[in-house]
Amino acid sequence: MEPTTYQVWKHKSAPEWWVVRIEYQTLTGAAGPYPANSALGELADLLFEDHPDDLEWFIRNQEDFQIVRS
Repeated sequence: MEPTTYQVWKHKSAPEWWVVRIEYQTLTGAAGPYPANSALGELADLLFEDHPDDLEWFIRNQEDFQIVRS
């Protein structure tokens, strides 16, 4: 298992993608939103927000997202 992975999440009710950073199975950052189907390039190079309040929003609303790429 890799210590850091990145996933692209799509919000189910909006045409936008978010990139989340997961370290040791814990959500540690989020970048976005980006227009759906955007060419995101190297995910690790994106500017990630890591404020706990922002990350809590993703955790609370996880059922509103689907994984586009992992």
